[in-house]
Amino acid sequence: MLSKSSYLKSLQCPRYLWLWEHRREEMKTPLDMGSEWMIEEGRMVEESAQTLFPTGKLVKSFHERGAEQTRAFIDDGHHCLFQATALGDDLLAMADVLQFNPSREVWDIFEVKSTTQVKDGHLHDVGFQKLAFERAGYKIGNSAVIHINRDYVRNGDLDVSAFLTIEDVSAPVSEIADTVEAGTILAKKILALMEEPSLTDFPCCCSPKDCPCSLHCFPGLPPQSVFYLRGITTKKARSLYESGIRTIVGIPDGTRLNKTQEKQVLAAKQGAPIIDLEAIKKTLGSLTYPLYFFDYETFSSAIPPFENFKPGQVMPFQYSLHILRSPDGELEHLEHLAPAYGNTIPDLVAALRTHIGDDGTVIVWNKSFEMGCNDEMGILCPTDAPFLKAVNDRIFDLMEIFTKQYYVDARFNGSCSIKKVLPVLVPALSHKDLEISEGMAASLSWYRMFGPEKSAGEREKTRQNLLEYCKLDTFAMVEIFRYLMKL
Repeated sequence: MLSKSSYLKSLQCPRYLWLWEHRREEMKTPLDMGSEWMIEEGRMVEESAQTLFPTGKLVKSFHERGAEQTRAFIDDGHHCLFQATALGDDLLAMADVLQFNPSREVWDIFEVKSTTQVKDGHLHDVGFQKLAFERAGYKIGNSAVIHINRDYVRNGDLDVSAFLTIEDVSAPVSEIADTVEAGTILAKKILALMEEPSLTDFPCCCSPKDCPCSLHCFPGLPPQSVFYLRGITTKKARSLYESGIRTIVGIPDGTRLNKTQEKQVLAAKQGAPIIDLEAIKKTLGSLTYPLYFFDYETFSSAIPPFENFKPGQVMPFQYSLHILRSPDGELEHLEHLAPAYGNTIPDLVAALRTHIGDDGTVIVWNKSFEMGCNDEMGILCPTDAPFLKAVNDRIFDLMEIFTKQYYVDARFNGSCSIKKVLPVLVPALSHKDLEISEGMAASLSWYRMFGPEKSAGEREKTRQNLLEYCKLDTFAMVEIFRYLMKL
């Protein structure tokens, strides 16, 4: 059988489909917390969508048994099914919602997505379902994607009919019907191969950063690969890679590159960073003491959890603040962490008012994020908007030293994220040894620490881990700043 998930894998990379089916243990990797949350959010959105179909009956079995149960429910007179299953011509598909349209005597398919718009992949998803159900003998009418309405604002209880949008995709799904059918034929041929297909037979069109089977498609990829040249397109990187040029240092002189890429290549070839000392001195010299090194940790949910929240509303629940009141002053540290699950914004802003003075530069890394948080909080709490705007007016983005190419080091691998810069400039500091080592883990750890299954001891441990992680983020900025000042 060719399942919908297998078909979608073949669209990502034909080799990925074969490897998943024939060497699955090798391909399995533990889900990171971000992927787990995406699945959890998808399930919650799907459950919300089911309330739009009050007569729906859930098909609980899978594969052949699921197809049999679907037929049995229909024979019993059910006209709306959740997780309806079809098996036709070795194509296996499950529809989130299958509803009978009595006026046309056809079945309509509804696919639920926790996104705010219909994407190309969704059309292939629905197109495969339509093909499988038709081959199983169902007469299919319309196809639709149920997705999140990005403009919805929660007012009281969740209004599912306003929160979700039903978008008819019958026309675009019909337009790709031949492509989907051809794709299923190709996928079946790949599955039938006895040996792993070669890159010659099925060239990988991805880069190592987004290839689902990069170890197989890019064996022995060296550090400072051409794929990590800042801003390079996958097409150009693949062209260099396939011509035998695997590393940045190996790119021939005269290769057409932009100025940013030229600097990265030069830094790699000379084995030393390229530093514009005057630009760094001028930039850092313009900062006003006291300096506030500042970082938020945030939580967001596809389903707005609180009054006046939108889908995906970013809610800061924690911050860390390191303060240097003078160039030779003692480093101070202040912090805030919401003690309970709820709308954390009023208490967080109140704490920030007491911790951050009216003067001095607020230093962040990637200012669009912190400034965006402040703007959104100002909308939710209008009385705090002037204060938050004043904070934004004083923000300096330390990352600009690197995005503006004042400091270029090939070991950053084309990135300016603090996770890439810190281990190069301040190797003594690292997030790797922390229990919580990245933002999504921090977000979900905070959210889940309030679950009823958590003991007081577990909550306290998570609280300490969160404080330690956020504190390191701002201390990392302090140490990078000190490193640059020493230059």
